Amino acid sequence: MSNVNISKDKKILIINAGSSSIKFKVFNQKNFKVISSGICERIGISGHFTIKYYKNSKLEIYSKDIDLPNYEVSIKLVIDSLIKYGVIKNINEFVGIGHRIVQGGDTFKDSAIIDAKSAKQIEKFIRLAPLHNKPELDVINVFRKLLPKVKNVAAFDTSFHTTIPKINHTYPINVEVAKKHEIKRYGAHGTSYKYINQEMQKILKKKNVNLVVCHIGNGASICAIKDSKSYNTSMGLTPLEGLMMGTRCGDIDPSIIIYLIQQGMNVNEVNDVVNKKSGLLGMVKTNDMRDILQKIKKGNQYDFAVELYTKRIADYIIKYVNDLNNKVDGIIFTAGVAENNLVIIKKVIEKINLFKLDINSKLDNKYDFYRLISTPKSKFKIYQLRTDEELMIAKDVVRLSKK
Repeated sequence: MSNVNISKDKKILIINAGSSSIKFKVFNQKNFKVISSGICERIGISGHFTIKYYKNSKLEIYSKDIDLPNYEVSIKLVIDSLIKYGVIKNINEFVGIGHRIVQGGDTFKDSAIIDAKSAKQIEKFIRLAPLHNKPELDVINVFRKLLPKVKNVAAFDTSFHTTIPKINHTYPINVEVAKKHEIKRYGAHGTSYKYINQEMQKILKKKNVNLVVCHIGNGASICAIKDSKSYNTSMGLTPLEGLMMGTRCGDIDPSIIIYLIQQGMNVNEVNDVVNKKSGLLGMVKTNDMRDILQKIKKGNQYDFAVELYTKRIADYIIKYVNDLNNKVDGIIFTAGVAENNLVIIKKVIEKINLFKLDINSKLDNKYDFYRLISTPKSKFKIYQLRTDEELMIAKDVVRLSKK
C-alpha cells in the first residue's frame, strides 16, 4: 500500500467476496494508488475486522474481533470505518465499486456495469460456481441497496478466456450432456492474465505477444496467450482442474471421485477432499510454501511434495510452448508463490529438458515490479512480474463508469 496523502479525489472501492470474508481496497482515481485496505473475516461465524489506512502520512492498522453476522453488517462496518478514519469524507467520493466475479460463462467477454439484467445473468452462473458466484452476488446486492447511486462493476475471472478456441475448450464427453449443462473449459485468474498481458506488451514494446504465464499462488493455473489472447488454460469447468495447488488436487483420474462415492463418501465430503484437503495441504499438512521449503531434506515428504508440485508446472509449460508453435516472447512467473520464490521457479525450469531454459543463479528474491531472470543461453526469456488484479479491476471501473 502506497504512502499517499488522502485528497478530495474520487475513490474506487474494490471488493473480493468469499463465503465468509470480504477483502477490500480503496484506490485514488487520480493516480491509482492504494490508500486503504482491509478484510472482514469469519462472517457468520464469529467475526474479525482489519483496516489499514494513513494518518498524517503514517500507516495505521486497526484490528479487532467484532460480531459480523452477515454481509450487510460487514459492509456497513467497512463504509463507516472508511469515513471514520478519513479515507473518504462520504460515499459520494466513490466513482464506482469493482467486484471480482469468478464465473461469467460465455456471456461476459469483458468487465460490465452491474444492472438488473447483468445481475440476473451472474445469478444464472451460480450453478457453475456455487462457492463463488453466490456470495459475490449477495455482496453486490447489499452494495446496490446501501449505495444505490454508486455504480458497481463486475470483473470476471472467465472473460479473458472467452477467446479460447473450440479445440481447447471442448471436453470429449457426450455432446448433448455438455450442451445441456454448459460444460466446457472456462478457466480462471483471467483478470491476472489480462493484467500480465498488458504489462508485457509495454515491457516488450509489442502490440501482440505470445506468452506462457504461470500464475502460481495458493490457487494456481497456467495460460497460453497467443497474439495477446487466451489460447489455452489449465483450469477448466471449475478451478479444480490443472496444477497441484495449495489445497486442490488438480488433474486426477475422474473415476477417483466416483470410486470414493462408491466407498461411502457423500458428494460434499468428496468435494471437500479434492478442493480443500488435497494438494500441498493433503500431502504435508500445510499449504504455506515458506514453511515447506524450510523443512525440505532430500528424499523427505516435503521434498517429494515440492518435486510433484513443480513437475506439474513444468509439464504444462511444455504443453503450452507446443500450443504456441515454439513462438514464445516470454515465460512469466507471477502470483504469491512465484513472485517471491526463485527456488520453486528453478525447480520447475530444471525439469524441462525438451528445450534449453536457463536461470541466472546469482539473483536473490529482491526486485521491484518485474525482472528478467533468464540468461542469454535460455531459448526463451523468463520473467518474474508482480500481478495486480485489484488495479486491473480499478481501471475497468473507471473505464466503464465513464460510459
